[in-house]
Amino acid sequence: MNLKPIKLGKNMELKYIPFSELAIPWKVCIDSIKPRHDGCDTKQSGVSTYGTIAVKNSRASKAMKRDDLDALKHSIGQFGLLKPFEVAELPERLDFFYGKGKYVVIDGQRRYFAIRELLRLPTEHDERTQKDSLRKNSGYDQIEKAEMQAQEQFDKLSIRDYVLIPCLVYPYKTFLQMVRHSIEDKKFSVKPSKDDLKLAEKMHEEGVSDLNMEDLSELWETRSKIEEERQAIEKTLQQIRNRMKEGRIGEDRTKLEDRPDTLIAEEESRKARA
Repeated sequence: MNLKPIKLGKNMELKYIPFSELAIPWKVCIDSIKPRHDGCDTKQSGVSTYGTIAVKNSRASKAMKRDDLDALKHSIGQFGLLKPFEVAELPERLDFFYGKGKYVVIDGQRRYFAIRELLRLPTEHDERTQKDSLRKNSGYDQIEKAEMQAQEQFDKLSIRDYVLIPCLVYPYKTFLQMVRHSIEDKKFSVKPSKDDLKLAEKMHEEGVSDLNMEDLSELWETRSKIEEERQAIEKTLQQIRNRMKEGRIGEDRTKLEDRPDTLIAEEESRKARA
């Protein structure tokens, strides 16, 4: 007999996805209560999805209590990330997603923010601001070309690209399917329960954990290397600007398109000397 089994549920794929490619489909605020001298408490909110930018046409904001986020950070820091995120690949670019985001986080949004704070990862806005600061509108073609090359290299040097998150990828085709699947609305502001923490501690005792000091050491080493490389790029770019001001660049009669890329040539020379 040729008997064929059937598969229940969606065809899911387990894969490791860079943190930079995960997208949150709404603006999230971290709410906290700050005591005042007059005895009254004031409520403070910090936009956390993309720094301080208002997300155009985004869905309604989600609020998360600071105590809840801290409890989740403590849990992940102590026991590791014990379950994968659930995500779906974006079928199209939507105007309230920014940067490299390719996967909508269906389940794991609270952990997304906890991991970002725990590992001190920059936001999309932080990185864009740093990249934009490289452009000085000097008016010199060669300097502007070098600045554009520096920005391209900065894009390739993001610590967010080197933090890989285990994810179950669902084969959804529309954003509506992703939203209907999401269970975050029901638990977004809920602390991990005592039963959750007991189970996590038991799993940790049995060696079921994927975040250890060796992993963190590798992350800090990668972060340091990225910062050193970015500083070297900025230093090289400043040297090019200084030489332009001194008149040692720009008087060359050779056409710009016939010259080697200014910043790339400088970087290759620097690395050869190192």
